[in-house]
Parts: sequence; C-alpha cells; structure tokens
Amino acid sequence: MFRLLIFRFRRRRAVSTIIGGLITLTLILTALGTMVFASEQYDQYQQIANKMAQYHNQQQSENLVINFPGLSILTNTAVSGWGGGCWVTYNCYNITISNLGGVGVQIARIYINSTGPAGSGCSSPNPQPCILNPSSTIASYTFSQATQFLNPGETNHAVDLALPISLTLPNPSPATPQNMVLIVTSRGNVFSFQWPFQLQIFGQSQSAFSSGIMKVAYQGADDSIHDYSGASGHTAGTFCHNEPLGTYPAGSNYAEKLTIPVVTITRDSGVLTFVNPWITLKFLQDAINCPGGTCGNSNSTEIFIYVYVINTGSISYKVASGSIDLTWYGSNHLDGTLFGIYYGNPGTFYAAGASPSITPGASYYALYTINKIQFDKQPGGSSGSYPSQNVMFWGSASVTTNTEDQSYYSGTILLSGLWVRYSCST
Repeated sequence: MFRLLIFRFRRRRAVSTIIGGLITLTLILTALGTMVFASEQYDQYQQIANKMAQYHNQQQSENLVINFPGLSILTNTAVSGWGGGCWVTYNCYNITISNLGGVGVQIARIYINSTGPAGSGCSSPNPQPCILNPSSTIASYTFSQATQFLNPGETNHAVDLALPISLTLPNPSPATPQNMVLIVTSRGNVFSFQWPFQLQIFGQSQSAFSSGIMKVAYQGADDSIHDYSGASGHTAGTFCHNEPLGTYPAGSNYAEKLTIPVVTITRDSGVLTFVNPWITLKFLQDAINCPGGTCGNSNSTEIFIYVYVINTGSISYKVASGSIDLTWYGSNHLDGTLFGIYYGNPGTFYAAGASPSITPGASYYALYTINKIQFDKQPGGSSGSYPSQNVMFWGSASVTTNTEDQSYYSGTILLSGLWVRYSCST
C-alpha cells in the first residue's frame, strides 16, 4: 500500500512538472511573439518614417525657376505631338521653366488668375481662376501631358497651354503684371509668377530699358505686309506669321502697322508692318544678298527692328542716334543703326536727330534698320555658310543724345532676341 501511494505521488509530480513546463514555454513563446510583433511594427514604422523623410527631402529639393518672359505666345497653329487649332479654336501659350533642383519634377496642375480689367482673361464672367489639367490631346483649359515632367537640371523646358479662343490673357503695353500663374507639382509644392513680368530697373540715374517687346518688319522679296491674320490674301499656314493686327501701342502678341514716311515703301504707302521677332532662313538669305535693301535685286529683303524703350532715368532726353547688334555663335552678326523713333499719343514717327524730349517714365519705340550682316562660320560648317537649324540672334541696342556738354546721355537696351527658323513649319 505504501509503495502504491509513492507511485501515485511521483506520477502526479511528473504531470505537474510537465504542466508547469508547458505554462513556462507558453509564456516564453508569448513574450517572444510579442517582441517579434513589436519589432516588425517598429520596422514598418521606421520604413514609413524613412520614406516620409525621403519624400520631404525630395519635396524640399524641388526648385523651379520661370524664365523670361514667363508666358510666350505660340506662333504655330499646331503643337507637335499634342494637336492643332491654335488661334482658331484655342489661344495657345507656353511657359519656359528651368528645373534647378536635384530631383525630377512633375507638374500636376496649373492655375491662372487674371487681375486686369473685369471680363478679361481668367476673371469673371470667365472662370476665375482658370484650372488647367494635363492632357495628351489639345483641349481648352489643358496643358500638354508630354511636357509636364522636368528632369533634374533641365533648363528652358517649354510647357504648352491651351485656353478657349474667347479667352485672351491681358498683356498690356507697357508691361504691367495682370496675371498670376501658379504651378502645382505632384509633391505639393506651388511655384508662382506674375505675367507680364514686372519691369525691373537697375538703379542708374539715367538709363534706357526694354520691357522685352521687340518686333521685326521686312520688305522686298519678302514682305511682312501679308504676315498677319487679317491681311489681304493671307491664309493661315501659307504665310509664316498669323498674329492678329493690333493698334499702337500693341502688345507682344499682335502685329502692328506704323506709318514711317522716311522709308521707301512701295507696297503699303509708307507703312511698315511689324510682327513677332522671328524670320525664316530664306528671309535671312535674301537680306544677306542685299543688306540694307540698296541693291535692287529681286531677291533682296530689307529688315527693320523696333524695340520698346522706357526712359527710366530722372531727366528728359532727345534721341539723336543709336545702334543695334544681334549675334549668334560669336562672330555672326546682324548690325544696324537707329533711323528714328515712334512716340506720343497718337503715335508719330520722328527721324533720328529730330526727336522730341522723352520725359522720365515715358515710353517709345526705337527703330533700327539692319544694314550690316556678317557670317563667318557655323558649327560644323564652312566660312560664309548659313544656319542649318533654328538659332537665336541676341544682344543689345543703344540710344544717345550725341551732345558735347552736360546734356549728354546714352542708354543700353536689353533685347529679347531674333529667332531665325529653318522654315515656317520648323
């Protein structure tokens, strides 16, 4: 009997040990599972925190800079890869942007809010603001999806915009900011600018400054009399320019007729037609055949340029003479001299040396004729060859009083540049 009791006691003790061990193991496994779970949750949190920090760093690294002149008027009726209808169904613009940050930037949406006269641009009764979304095909209130991404370090990136033909953004002359443009990126940053760009004065006591408006006229074998949308016999696509005709002083997106009696003009009775500052290679070649239009050849073309100038100084002056120099690739030049100004309300032509007094803050057109064209070489080309691609001639112009006493004055005018396109369509 005693042995039986000992056996039962030992068996119960063994069972208790096993149960105790199972309980201990369960506690250990539970603690271990809790530790593993907590560790996994912490790892997930840490990964999310790292991603958020990385995302924040990328967001902070976005740095878009809007290049002058901010918005530009598209001159072609069709945008390659997007669609046609510009200036027929849509008013088309582009924004030139540089990405100076270290990350790629994707534009998610563009807002435009016009602060000019009521009813103009993106103001009541039109949508205010105008909201533009990316689209693979051209449509009202869109921008080209193909141009919405900017690579790191990419400069002069053009983003194409389309607004309804009934909606034209106010663009006064002289330039006064009347549109606020906001560019929203996919990371939530907002970059904004006003258009037209605010006039900047560099602080000289006497200076001449161009707002960036520059236009070109030509006559001879090629004649800008036909090169605006309402010209007699004009057909969009046949002629290279298609901007509408405006009245003096007209904005940069308009053609303009100026009566200039000192210039021998046979096709339009003393009137020069100025259009946006670009010409084709053929025009340039015809001008090279006869710089200044004095040769009388049937294939000669005379080129005229006007630049919008503001007297930003503190005293009045009379313009007596001036010069212009546009250059491409160092040694290729289009040079000319000032032959007069266009000034007053209504606008009146004054020959060089017969200028009225230009008061501080007043604006005028400085008129130049291109009378010297020099071509040395182009990249990969031989001496005297022409550009084989679209190129910009850029530089400056000047005006002076030509006096010998304390009334002497001279000023420099910054130019927006003259594009030479290979053809109308390229």
